[in-house]
Amino acid sequence: MIDQASGIAPRWRSTLTACLTTFLILLALFWSTAQGMAYIWYNFETYTHGFLILPISLWLLWQKRRHLAAFSPQPTPAFLILVLAGLGVWVLARLTGVQVVEQLAFVGIVVASLASLLGWQVSKFLAFPLLFLFFAVPMGEDLVPPMMEFTATFTVEALRLTGIPVYRDGLWFSLPSGNWSVVEACSGVRYLIASATLGVMYAYITYHTLWKRLLFIALSIVVPVLANGVRAYMIVMIGHLSGMEYATGVDHLIYGWVFFGVVMFILFWIGSIWQEHDAPPEVVIPPRAMSDGTVGRRVWVTASIAILAAVGTVWGTHMAEGIESEVMQPLSPPAGANGWILQQDPVAWQSAHQPTPHVIEALFAKGEDRVQLYVVLFPQQRQGAEAINQDNKIAADLVRQTSLGPDAVEMGERSVAVNRARAIVRQGAGSAEHLVWQWYRVAGRSLTNRYEGKAWEALSRLYPRRADGAWIAITTPLDERETGAAAQRLSDFARSMAPQIDAAIDASLGIIE
Repeated sequence: MIDQASGIAPRWRSTLTACLTTFLILLALFWSTAQGMAYIWYNFETYTHGFLILPISLWLLWQKRRHLAAFSPQPTPAFLILVLAGLGVWVLARLTGVQVVEQLAFVGIVVASLASLLGWQVSKFLAFPLLFLFFAVPMGEDLVPPMMEFTATFTVEALRLTGIPVYRDGLWFSLPSGNWSVVEACSGVRYLIASATLGVMYAYITYHTLWKRLLFIALSIVVPVLANGVRAYMIVMIGHLSGMEYATGVDHLIYGWVFFGVVMFILFWIGSIWQEHDAPPEVVIPPRAMSDGTVGRRVWVTASIAILAAVGTVWGTHMAEGIESEVMQPLSPPAGANGWILQQDPVAWQSAHQPTPHVIEALFAKGEDRVQLYVVLFPQQRQGAEAINQDNKIAADLVRQTSLGPDAVEMGERSVAVNRARAIVRQGAGSAEHLVWQWYRVAGRSLTNRYEGKAWEALSRLYPRRADGAWIAITTPLDERETGAAAQRLSDFARSMAPQIDAAIDASLGIIE
């Protein structure tokens, strides 16, 4: 039955009112999460499209209004299970400062809540406009390293096929005409995110056959990755053939966006050849008979459950965030062990890290061997002051750093994986190359995997109610002729000094075992 005054069926009116109310309340409850998303949209060009995601989703819903008129919404409380799961993920991400997971969980809570009010039948039909909201989450940073590696490999191999001699060292490579490096802006992640977002929307609007949609989405992901490799190769070739006069400055980026625009135009133009049209259905039989009054009551009960669960979660998380680890005494370097002696000389350079006064930067010696120790302690980890963060680096003025991958190292009576790297650090007018081992110590546990560390941080806030974390690095001078000797120095230092380093951290926090 249609309400003659409004032209909207009563059950649709009550359902839409409940959806809008629930969305606004969830937005208010998780305002800090939503605000964090908007901050990234505004300050980082890669994610500026985030401002358009909600308007696009609403526009897609409006485009389907004639189709929706054939449906009869009925709440599906089973979706509340997904709401609760999303709330659980949001808690863990919030407590550990994993912003992207926190934001994904927030969008998931909103989508699952709306789905519970609209019901299975309507939600299935509106799956794309609802799931499209996930594109509002600024994510993709973890794709930068592998895409930088792919771009470097693609470019170097293409140059060699062209007949140009190339010497490669990690993400750096040299040609007879000059030197090049693949930096984050060259990774192609910006193109990939833009292409995937546009491709998914275009596939939904243009096609109605599932395999065509999936094929076009796959192409919108693969094509920009390959195109970025071609773009990088073309830029290097332009620079090489012009004697490094062109394609080395701002024109470098301009060429990139022009090339990307042409590639996307061609992709969409080809895709339009197989465009499909879908006529709206006349009527869709609901899964079960239910009066308008019953729908209205159930939809508000479902909305109340979702809102109350969110209120309780936000309140409980706020209480857990109040856990603090006190610093009982200054963080001091250990005196030494097994022949390693703390030196009075300063380290060759200072580390770069997020704000904290609790830092060890010390030089140790054993005979002629030298090892530098860096410990950055965060007693109360939070966003912007945490151990597991890419802003914690061995030095601010890095000339080059090449990852050597993780490896297990003996530290006292246990084995711990460390991230190994070769780093060239600027020192005054010159530079020096060092072998670097890095790892984390989160709530008393040493580890190297960032995801494992964040999970352990969340669990530790619940029990034994610790919030501390430390970023640890050791370095030693590296000579290409004695790489094995440098690794042996660090191995001996880690085996001898790791228990002393742990003890120094625990003593600072007043933890005695």
